[in-house]
Amino acid sequence: MGDVITPDAPHAISGPKAAELANITYRQLDYWARQGWVKPSVEAGVGRPGRRIYGPPDVVKLAALGHFGRSGADVGQLGAAVGSLDISAAPDDYLLVSAGGGEVEVVGAEDLRARVSVPGASFVFDPSAVLARMAGSGSRAGDSRATRRSA
Repeated sequence: MGDVITPDAPHAISGPKAAELANITYRQLDYWARQGWVKPSVEAGVGRPGRRIYGPPDVVKLAALGHFGRSGADVGQLGAAVGSLDISAAPDDYLLVSAGGGEVEVVGAEDLRARVSVPGASFVFDPSAVLARMAGSGSRAGDSRATRRSA
């Protein structure tokens, strides 16, 4: 079982801050939450005074969905797949890969070459930049290391 994050925990991230860290607009975050694609795992923010509180894995998913959309992937097709990913068991150095068809996989960085060697388009998201922003280091905040490849 993973760590429990409460709304007052240091890893609890407000909706506006989650959008900023994920490099998306708050409007995108709000729409994706209402679609049920990436829901806040700490506090759902139900009701008028409620506010959404996200955890770090949620922010990674938001950033990945935003990246896939900017790369030309169909966010409507990938939203549910990204939202359902379990990245808590991911290796330390992992990437999120979509080869189309509405599927997204967590892939160890060392396995990436084999995954993208098949013909077709692959969308790859490296979460290291958003993880660095969340950690406050900022050392790689401008390095997306994310690519699109097509054959």
